[in-house]
Amino acid sequence: MQRLSAVLSLACALLLAACASAPGPTPIPAASHATPQLRLAPALLGHALDLQQHLTLQAPGHDQQLDVLLEADAHHVRMGVVAMGQVAARLDWDGVTLTENTAPWWPQAVSGARILSDLQLTLWPVAAIQAALPAGWTLAEAGNVRTLSDGDAVVTVITRTSPQVVELDQRREHFHLKIESRELGEAASPAP
Repeated sequence: MQRLSAVLSLACALLLAACASAPGPTPIPAASHATPQLRLAPALLGHALDLQQHLTLQAPGHDQQLDVLLEADAHHVRMGVVAMGQVAARLDWDGVTLTENTAPWWPQAVSGARILSDLQLTLWPVAAIQAALPAGWTLAEAGNVRTLSDGDAVVTVITRTSPQVVELDQRREHFHLKIESRELGEAASPAP
């Protein structure tokens, strides 16, 4: 059970499950070893999202899959996380307050703030993220690849392998996350 909790913690911390009232990004200082936690306004995303996502986490000795429903507009980011067929967590970010509702079995170590931050690192515009990073941290984007670095050390590489698939390689914490997304209401593609 502890292994499952650890895997869920890693997976949920990476979900890529912002706000009209906030004037701009608010940086959250990072410990020297931790990835910075972003608090970007929903409005900074620049468009609405209504996605169903399937996440596959690979960590040393662990594989885990989760499903996520993600909705974002200029005022809120809302996310529902389903694990093992049960609603595990619901998150709501209005640009000021992050509200979390979790199942009793949800690992306490899983932070809604981290989930929100990883989501924003993956989806928000590079300029908005760069403005919120602490001194010494950079985010570079070349084609379909984003690279988050702490000084000269590459910490996270995010690769968009197709319009629907993003892969996040967290080198410092040693895990890989594949995020497959589709618009809600989008019909499944017929087989050729």
